[in-house]
Amino acid sequence: MTWRGKRFTLPSPQEFPLEALEAEEEGKHLTALKLILGADQYVTWRNLASTAADAEDFSAKVMTELGRGNP
Repeated sequence: MTWRGKRFTLPSPQEFPLEALEAEEEGKHLTALKLILGADQYVTWRNLASTAADAEDFSAKVMTELGRGNP
């Protein structure tokens, strides 16, 4: 998927690390995102995102890409 001109590769939901699922259950959404994206892609994303709205926008794009969000 592309966000703000940068390409991000997402694993399928079946390949998400269990640690990411645990972090999501604990309400640690950014930790889950970091685990799903991997360290390098997370740094790239973090350099583009500076607000809570950015995080929400990116998360919505991820969910749509995975077929789990509203189009």
